[in-house]
Formats: sequence, structure tokens, C-alpha cells
Amino acid sequence: MALDENGVSEIEWERLYNPDNSIFLSGRKLMSEVNAIIFLVVCTNIFFVIRFFFQHYVLKPIALSFNMRKSYTARFLENGWYTLYYISFFLIGSYVYSQESWSIFPTMNIWLGWPTQPFSTLFRTYYLIELSFYVHCTIALFFETRRKDFNQMLTHHVATFFLVGCSYWYRYHRIGIAILWIHNIADIFLYSAKALNYISKEVKNKTIQIICDGLFVMFAVSFFVTRLIFFPFTLIKSSLTEAYYVSVEFPLFYPTNVALLTLLILHMFWFFLIARIIYIKLFKSKDFDDIRSDSDEDEEVKPTQKGLEAEPTRTNKNTNNNKNNKLTQTKVSKAAQKKNE
Repeated sequence: MALDENGVSEIEWERLYNPDNSIFLSGRKLMSEVNAIIFLVVCTNIFFVIRFFFQHYVLKPIALSFNMRKSYTARFLENGWYTLYYISFFLIGSYVYSQESWSIFPTMNIWLGWPTQPFSTLFRTYYLIELSFYVHCTIALFFETRRKDFNQMLTHHVATFFLVGCSYWYRYHRIGIAILWIHNIADIFLYSAKALNYISKEVKNKTIQIICDGLFVMFAVSFFVTRLIFFPFTLIKSSLTEAYYVSVEFPLFYPTNVALLTLLILHMFWFFLIARIIYIKLFKSKDFDDIRSDSDEDEEVKPTQKGLEAEPTRTNKNTNNNKNNKLTQTKVSKAAQKKNE
């Protein structure tokens, strides 16, 4: 279906004058997005290809240069890949937004003119690539290192995919880019801190550990500001109130707001874990590293079959030390008894 100079199709113009949301579920709408669907599938596969080459030909040599143990390497490759993505698409999203003629404040700008708001080729391409990334994330989650918050991450990815996909389909792309942008900020600091953390564990370099802890603090601050203040009190508030006043027949009003509130609940859960890390650091004088396994499986690899290469765990070391101490105490007590006899 042909688009005008602003990237608006006949269907959006038709919906403007006819408040019938079934237009968005029609066969005509589906046919108009066939190229977008093909582009989405292609980009999802490209993400896996780029990820493979970046991890194996850029990140893996770095891990080998630090003699990183196998139990850390897989997580280092994952976190390094996500660091690259979030930095890149935070910058790309910032550029796309800078090319738009509207501003997010006042927030009524998000909704005014819907559904015929301009949707440029650059904006549309960026949006579809972001959507394909979350398809890639959802699939990759089943192949990555299993983490304790697997169910929460799966819920997060599904909710995000639903929001981004629906916002593209129904042309709520203005609030969509704002949500994507604020979520990319904190993740830059999170994944870069986690990647550096695995290097720090190997080299035991104090400077790297300080940088790592500094990135974690920046992650905590940015997470709180963007996801617990700006997200609920600006974007969710706008979606719950202003969107309704702009169009009484607002499509997917309840499902999209339920998805937004689901993300908010997940953010509150994760910030509880962040606050606990900070508490342990400040009041129990422990490193941030002591609790990072809360989001990961146990750090050490335990041998499950003969011939499996694995480093000895801290638990095994402590157990051996305890056994040696008990044997020593037993020998000393027996010697003392013989002496008394």
C-alpha cells in the first residue's frame, strides 16, 4: 500500500475519519505490512549472525587473552554482546528522535494527530530493527546461560515485544520510541559492568573493579530515574489519561496499559534486588560482586560426569579445609590422651 510523503498510509487516513478499529485487523492492513514482516524476520536472523561473529571473533579472543575460565567465558560473551547493542541503539534512537519535529514535552504531543502522525522511513526502519532485537532476545533466552530470573526476563521480553509490536501496528510509535530509549540507558551500564566484572575476577585488578563498581552505581541511579520515575509518572500516566482523551475509541487501551504496568512491576522487583546489593555493600562492607550471582546461576561449574573439565568450587575448598582441621584436632586430642596415660 502506498505511503504519502509523511509515511502515512490510506488505512491511517481512513481510521482518522472512521473510528472503527477493525481497520487495523483487516486483510488490507496485513497486506500493507507484508514487507515489514519480511524485514522483521530477516533482521532477527541477521542479529544472530552478527552476534555469532562478534562473540567468537571479537569477544572470545579478549576472554582468551585474560585466560578466562570456561565458567565465566559464556557469560562474558553474552554481556559483551548486549553492551554493544544497547550502546549502539541508544545512540541511533537519540539520532532518530533528534530528526523528529515533535517534542515529548508536553506529553500530549505523543497523541495529538494520531493515527496520521508522520512516520518517516528512518523512524520506521529503526522501530522494526528494535522489534526484531526483542524477537531475537526472546529466542536467545532459551539458549543462553540459565539464570535465576529466567521467568521474569521471559515475561519482560514478551511484554516488550507485545508493546513494541502493537505500537508499530497501531502507530503509537511516539510513545514507543520513548519507552525504548529510556530502557536502553540503564542496560548500557548493567551489561558493561557485568562484562567487566568477569575480567576483574580473573586479573584481580583494583582499577578495573573500581570502574566496574562505578558502572553498577550509574546503572542503579539511571534505572531508578528512568524506570521508576520517568516511566510511570510520565509515560504510563500519559497512556492512562491523555491517550483516552485524544481518542475515546483508543485501540488496545486496556491490554497495552496492562503490559506497561507489568513492566513497571518487574522494574520494582529488580530494583529491590539492586537496593539489596547496595545495602550489603554499604552496611556489611562486602563487594558488589558477592551478590551478583543472585541474577546468575552459581558462578562455578560443578563436574557432573567423569572427564568434565571444571575448576574446583569454593564450597569444595571450604569442605576440604574443614575436613583437614577436624583430622588435625583429632590427632592432637589422641596425642594428649596418650601423654596423660
